[in-house]
Parts: sequence; C-alpha cells; structure tokens
Amino acid sequence: MIRLLIVDDEHIERTALQRIIEEGSPDVKVVGQASNGREAIEAAERLQPDLITMDIKMPGINGLQAIEKIRETNKTVKFIVVTAFDTFEFAQQAIKLGVYDYMLKPSRISVVLETIGRVASEIKNIQLELASRRSEQELLLKMIPLVEADLVEQLLFDCVQSASLSELIDLVGMPTGREGFVMTMQFTQVSEESSTRIRDLDMAYMQLNERLPEISNPMWLGKMSGNQVPAIVFMDGEFSYRAQAISIAKKWLQVMDDRCGFRLFIGIGGLSKDIWDMRKSYQEALLASMDRTLPARYCLYENLTQDQIQTMGILTFEMEKTVLEEMRRGNLEGSGDQIVRMIDVFEGIGQGVGMSQQRIFEVLIVVSRMLQEMGMEVNTPYFPYATTSYMQLRAESRLLIHNLISLGEVVETDLLQTMKQYIQKHAHEDLSLERIAATVDRNPFYVSKLFKEHFGMNYIDFLTDYRIEMAKQLMQETDKSLKEITFEVGYNDPNYFSRVFKKLVGYAPTDYRKMLIRPTNKKHS
Repeated sequence: MIRLLIVDDEHIERTALQRIIEEGSPDVKVVGQASNGREAIEAAERLQPDLITMDIKMPGINGLQAIEKIRETNKTVKFIVVTAFDTFEFAQQAIKLGVYDYMLKPSRISVVLETIGRVASEIKNIQLELASRRSEQELLLKMIPLVEADLVEQLLFDCVQSASLSELIDLVGMPTGREGFVMTMQFTQVSEESSTRIRDLDMAYMQLNERLPEISNPMWLGKMSGNQVPAIVFMDGEFSYRAQAISIAKKWLQVMDDRCGFRLFIGIGGLSKDIWDMRKSYQEALLASMDRTLPARYCLYENLTQDQIQTMGILTFEMEKTVLEEMRRGNLEGSGDQIVRMIDVFEGIGQGVGMSQQRIFEVLIVVSRMLQEMGMEVNTPYFPYATTSYMQLRAESRLLIHNLISLGEVVETDLLQTMKQYIQKHAHEDLSLERIAATVDRNPFYVSKLFKEHFGMNYIDFLTDYRIEMAKQLMQETDKSLKEITFEVGYNDPNYFSRVFKKLVGYAPTDYRKMLIRPTNKKHS
C-alpha cells in the first residue's frame, strides 16, 4: 500500500482529492492532510509517506520551499506538485527539486487517477527492488560466516585449495593488512559431572559467532571440529602482535566464560606475514593449546620452551579420546578432522613422518576394536606403504577412517537399544523427539531417520505401540479403571486414548476388557 500525504491550503481541494483517490486508487492510502508548508514538513516527518501531492501557492512556507525542507530528511519520498501556474520558471524549480510529476488545477478525475497511478506504480517498483536488495544483503550476511569457515578450512587444513579461493576472499573482503596469526579455541567441560552434548557445543559456536563483532580485530572463524574452533586473526592498529593477541584472548575469555557449561582455552600461533602462510601458525597454536592447565587459560607459542614443545607429542591422548568419541557418534568426518589435528601436532614438534604414521595406525586399531564391540563389521585398517610426507599421511589417514566402515553401516546398535530402553522407561511421560535425541547426544533428525530405517516406523508410532501394549497388560493384570490406565500409560485425555486404542487394536478399550474377562466368567459358571 502506497502512503499518500495531501498538502493544499484549500480544504475543499484536499477533501475532493482524497475522495477521488479513495474511490479510484485502491493501492493508495491517504495517511494525512496538511494546509500549509509548515504542517506539511511536520506531517512528512511524523507519517513517513511514500508520495506527497504538494500545492505550490500557499501562505508562509510555499510548496517548493516545503519540498526542499522535506528532502533534507527523506530522500526517497516522491512529489506531485499541484499548481494553477504552468510556467517555464516553475518547471525549472520543480526539476531542480526532483519533483516526479505535476498536475494543473483544475484537473479531470481521469487525469488525477492516471498521474497518481503512474507515480504509485513507479514507487512500487522501487520498493520491490529495494526489498530484493535487502533480501540479497541479508542472505549474503548469512553466507559470509560459511564462506569464512571454508576459507579457514582451505588455508589451514592442507586441503586442495579451490580455484575460486581468491574469489571467496574478494567476497568477504580482505582486511587492510595481510599479517595475522591463528588462534585455536578449545572448549572443555566446566565439571566432570556434566556431559558433553552436540547441541551444547553448537550453542557455544553460535555464541562465538554472535560475539564476533565485539572483537576489534578482523577475524575469520573456522567451523567447530570436535571441541575446537580455529580462527585466523588479522593485525589491526599500531600495537604489537603480542599485545593484540593477548588482548583478543582475554576478550574471548571474558565474553565466553563458562558459556553453555564449557570453559575456553586459547592457543595462539606465531605471526605470519601473509594468509597463505597461516598453516604454520595453526600448528603452533595447536601446540600452545595442548597444556590446558595454565591458570591464564591462554598460551602463546612463543612462550613455550623447546623442552615443552618436544613433550607435546605425548599429550595427544586427549585428541585420541576425541577421535573415539566422534566415531562413536557416527561422525566419520569429525574423526578424520581429529586424526589430521594429531598429525599437525606431530609435524609441529618435528616428529618424523614414519613415527607419526605408526602412532596414527595405533589409534586406528583402537577405533576399529571399539566399532567391533558396538557390533559393526569393520574393515581392518592398514597403510599400504610408508608415507613420505605429512600431506600424504593426512590424506591416507582420512581415507582409512572412511574405509573402516562400509557406507550405510554406521549404525550404532547400542544407541538404538539405549533409545528403546529410555522410551519404555519414560513412556508415561511427555516424550518429544528432541528429548529422546538428547539422551543419546544426537541430532533429532538423525534419530528420526534411525527409527525409520531400523524399526520401520517413526518414534511417535513406536511410542504409541508401546503405550497401547502397556494398557492391554494393565487391563489384563489389574483392576484399575480405564481412566486410571489412560493416565498411567501417558495420555491425558481418555477419549483420545480410546480412539487410539480402537485404531490399533480394532476394539474400544471397554470391549477389549470384556473380551479378556469373558473366558474367566465361563470357567466359573
């Protein structure tokens, strides 16, 4: 709807014009009237119209002066001037002020409607174009974090860099300075009693993104992998690398402290002169984050002694635990990420490729045994040959992880059993898919898919079947009323329970109970 303000010093002219528009232009709404230039300026600011019909000859501030004043605060409003003077001088002034059209007094109704309609149509087109641009900008804003995460992935993790990498950088905008460093943000549980949930880590990651504007330095945030988020931080300002790194680390610790049940530890790599050299800073950040017992809860790589760096290799057992946890969740990609991170640590401390390959092989053997204990058929992992470079080791290790289990076999039999037992134990309660998924630390969509594939029904059908079986058993073994049984098996409405029961069993609950007790009566008789 186009919002119109009518400005004219003659009441009868304003009333007549409003009636013509209301009867002949359904897409235009008259939101107000003004009788002089001063009122027009005030009404335009208050009502924010899209279109103003402006009389020129008015006492005090005339129409052209009012247009000029309104233009100072509203650049988009369109004007149609209404005048009895058709002169060249007037036309010059109107064009200079950006007047869209004009009508001579008096004008026929058809001319008024045609002029108003033409301008209204143009305003609609402009509004649609602006809405489309806003939609594109909003979409772009949503995409930028994804693009930045992809850039971090390609720059830090030895991925084959895509041909469009430079285009992606152009899309998000390269910061003024190309110098920067890498931070790895590690999330650990606040207490051992709490259990790590995927949704909690997702929430922590979302809050990282939300608080990103509070960090003064330009930063590209990578994706959450396991419990770690890498970030490329660019230098900004006159302060030294060390001062900026410590300042950012303290800021992150302040805004993210104990969020979602996690505590943050930050490892900080050394300064790189260019974004293409950030991988070395990433390896240094990993090493700096290995010992998370430091009270400051952040560590710069340059603070580590050579002896500390050499002992980092034995601290990778935490990473090994994360590999197992990701695999237990059925997350092959996450397991591969953790394996690659271990290899990055080995490379960072200068360990030989052969020794690193042996360590990774040992981890893969443990993973395969765990999968076998879960009842899965597992392919025996082995490296077909000795790798000669860390890049090759990373690629081969990822391949072995994905080849451990045949496609479609990542089915957690213990997980299914856990869900079944949980539903049976809590069937009398209000059980949502999200609640069931939370008990096994899974995505609700994944749980729904798992039910469908392995039980041939969705979770609500499984729950309903179990409740009805409970009701049948209670009818046979107890003297409880049907109303009591209704509430005991998890329904709040006896009528609804009766409909569900009849649909599944074929009989109403009262009829079914009579069928159960009839043989007993015959026996007594």
